[in-house]
Amino acid sequence: MKITKTRIFACIGTLLWLAALALASIYDLDISLKIADERSTFGRIFEVAGEPPAILFTSFNFALMAAYFLRCEKRRAKGMILAVLTLIGCVGTSVFTAVNTAKYFAEYGGYSLHPQRALYAVSLALIIAFVFILTALFMKDESLKKYFFVAWRCALAAILTFAIIWALKLVWGRVRPRQLTMGGGYFAYTPWYLPQGFTGYFSFPSGHTANATVILSSLYYLRFLPQRFKALKPIIVALLTVWIALVAFSRVVVGAHFPSDVLFGAAITLGIVYFSKPKWE
Repeated sequence: MKITKTRIFACIGTLLWLAALALASIYDLDISLKIADERSTFGRIFEVAGEPPAILFTSFNFALMAAYFLRCEKRRAKGMILAVLTLIGCVGTSVFTAVNTAKYFAEYGGYSLHPQRALYAVSLALIIAFVFILTALFMKDESLKKYFFVAWRCALAAILTFAIIWALKLVWGRVRPRQLTMGGGYFAYTPWYLPQGFTGYFSFPSGHTANATVILSSLYYLRFLPQRFKALKPIIVALLTVWIALVAFSRVVVGAHFPSDVLFGAAITLGIVYFSKPKWE
């Protein structure tokens, strides 16, 4: 097997992850109690901003797919059905992130999400989706055909992440740090390796971290960078990695997750992104 820089970095990253997991397995609760603060400005900023970039990126990928099916799919009946489904995906992901963001603002403001504010959020989402679709439709057929192959892989990574993370959340039933009973001991705490079943708690694994990590699928597009911009690839990878690390850390800071939750959230999506990557011919 050929040893490449990617494999070396992957091995180093895996070892660091395992070391972090070993520490988290022992000190999960201690770390959370030490740094968790529900009112943390840093934590709240990333609670609001952590997921939207990756979800809106997924929305744009759906828009690219919809434009491809509308303009390039020869089998018209099948193309129209797929176009409708991907348009729904584009609009749905935009609406989800807009409404979810509005809910966070309402929660932090101490009020419930008023229907009028929800309507504003939906309107903004529809505008964003319209811009995405219009941008995709104005692309040349050659570009759409080229990007479609990557767009559906990115969308696949996002869909698999959402499905797997929520399947685990439902069956793991782990209580969040900020949901632990205060004053009478932390008896509700459970280590990550002991799933509790359907309890209504959703701490493990971290959805925010997993969804934020989906943004790494954007690296699939780096193949299309002009040669003069190839040197930017390490910088892009570094910036995305820092972003994901900040989102993950913020989830522990704001008391939403234990360290092990964010470690698994990131690892699961990293695996999905890796195995969903395009197989270039």
